[in-house]
Amino acid sequence: RFYRSAAWRLSERLRLSRTPFRAVTVAAHPLVLDVTEFTAGPLYFGGSPYEPATTAAFTRCLRPGQLFIDIGANHGYFSLLAAALIGPAGRVIAFEPNPRVFEQLQAHVTLNHFEARIRLESCALADTAQVSAALYVSQVASNSGLSSLTPNADTLARGGLSASATVPVTVETFDRWLAASGILATRVVIDLVKIDVEGAEERVITGMRETLRRGIIRALIVETPWESATHRAIVAAGYDATALDQGDGGLTNVLFSRRRHDHA
Repeated sequence: RFYRSAAWRLSERLRLSRTPFRAVTVAAHPLVLDVTEFTAGPLYFGGSPYEPATTAAFTRCLRPGQLFIDIGANHGYFSLLAAALIGPAGRVIAFEPNPRVFEQLQAHVTLNHFEARIRLESCALADTAQVSAALYVSQVASNSGLSSLTPNADTLARGGLSASATVPVTVETFDRWLAASGILATRVVIDLVKIDVEGAEERVITGMRETLRRGIIRALIVETPWESATHRAIVAAGYDATALDQGDGGLTNVLFSRRRHDHA
């Protein structure tokens, strides 16, 4: 208890002084991260890696020159790790609609000198395109990752989100965005997609139905309950599921790998 209390106090001091960035090593890769956040804090203060099974899956799935898409990138923990893994010839595309967190993501990209590797997108992804939708933003200072288009009732009840704390964001579908992006003109496959959008995962998957049907995504990592509608939809699209890190409320990071005979 004493150690956790001391680490929390130091983290708060760094946050208030606006000097939160420190060098940490993630999967043998040196990165500069905001150590007051829920991802890097435990690693920096206590050597406990964030979502270790998911981090290990990244090292297995990504190679130099490949393409990774991060939907719900937050402040960029996994986007930065992916950028380190794919190297100068690879590309990362990171979606983060929360304006404040997007600024933090931009800062992380700059501090790690990954501007040429990471393309940032400030829109949200879901099942329909909208000029403006309400994004509920996290009310927890140490966890910016609660923000969602589809707020959880329990998170609302506990004060992690509030109906009085929303921001307008542009929403696009993955299929529409991909068709307009020009990516498929230069790349025949997407090597890995990570989706962590706090309850809106099914909406994202619905909006990428055509891309899944075409079989051009090699693997996805999605935060969703096992046997959820999201889980079943991806398996039905031709993927095998493997559980990774277990989270709260039955949420699991699930690795969906394209079946060999279904590869495009």
